[in-house]
Amino acid sequence: MSIRRMLALALRIVRQFLRDRRTLALLFVAPLLVMTLLNFVLNSSSSGATLGVVPPDGAVGDVIMGQLTSQLSGQNGLSVITVARDQVDAALKAGDADGVLIFPASLAELGTGQSVQLRLDGSNPTAAQQLRALVAQLVARLGAATVPGGANPAAPSQPAAVPVAPPPLDLSYLYGGPEYTQTDALAPLFVGLFAFFFVFLLTSVSFLRERAQGTIERLMVSPLSRAELVMGYVLGFTLFALLQSLIILLFVVYVLHVHYAGNLGLLFLVTLALTIGAVNMGIFASAFARNELQVIQFIPLLIVPQILLGGLFFPVKTLPIILKQLAYVFPLTYANFALKDVMLKGFGVGDVWPNLVFLVGFALAMILLAAFTLRQERV
Repeated sequence: MSIRRMLALALRIVRQFLRDRRTLALLFVAPLLVMTLLNFVLNSSSSGATLGVVPPDGAVGDVIMGQLTSQLSGQNGLSVITVARDQVDAALKAGDADGVLIFPASLAELGTGQSVQLRLDGSNPTAAQQLRALVAQLVARLGAATVPGGANPAAPSQPAAVPVAPPPLDLSYLYGGPEYTQTDALAPLFVGLFAFFFVFLLTSVSFLRERAQGTIERLMVSPLSRAELVMGYVLGFTLFALLQSLIILLFVVYVLHVHYAGNLGLLFLVTLALTIGAVNMGIFASAFARNELQVIQFIPLLIVPQILLGGLFFPVKTLPIILKQLAYVFPLTYANFALKDVMLKGFGVGDVWPNLVFLVGFALAMILLAAFTLRQERV
């Protein structure tokens, strides 16, 4: 074993890296950017649930709302907001609350068979489970803290009208139900992620090989126009990308038996728009890479931020304002919104069309950029 030969080989590799400034920049700068972004996301976002409360009418309701806010706010990331009695479903649909605790208009009604109601969003099983357990404890304490003929804790000057036994708690769901699991909540997000990530990787590496082998140059001098060239490659790559997306979607629904409420055709349409954008983004990115290693190095810059900010691990609404605005630039964010709304909430085209329009616009923009890179190479 010759140390001299080993050192010579090591020196050769070092010189190769030193000549490739792009690789050096991505090698040292990209991890720092990702870690900085992750630091902001972890320290600034909250994964806790939001509990809306419809308090009783009058001064008693103000007292109860103040007590609930002081006791619960900040507990396991939980936040408490007030919701109007006629705006319960609207608050859940808008994502302002994960569940709403509804008191009767008067606490005295609890002694006449009226119940406390908990209306849950249901599309986030983790938040629903957290709120169910928390509200059950609250209702139990509400019954234990009051005795007949004693003082009402909400209004000490009035006799208590609430019985010793905890009042009944009625559960209802706007979407989903108690059978929904966290797998059901994450499945649509991973469908979008896998379609986007693997299609981008496949296309960028494959198109890079086409460039390296000189195939693009030979096609440039053929009768094919630039538009025909781009669309031919797009159709070819998209075919396999769509097959992959279809297999993933069918596997999730029919093999893993993930619950879904919406139309599978609409799910596939959303995935199609995302996939076409990913195909052309891969073609565009390949123009700035000279080998497969440089293509892989684009992942921390183009893919990882979308994973962190697109709602896969942290709700977009909980992100700091700057990161939230950045998240609304990424196509994966809109795909996650649409896939989750269709799969878990049963939304139709009329509900998710803004997300679909953004994905189609992103795909068209990527097609134009891909055509521009071919023009540059021709020159």
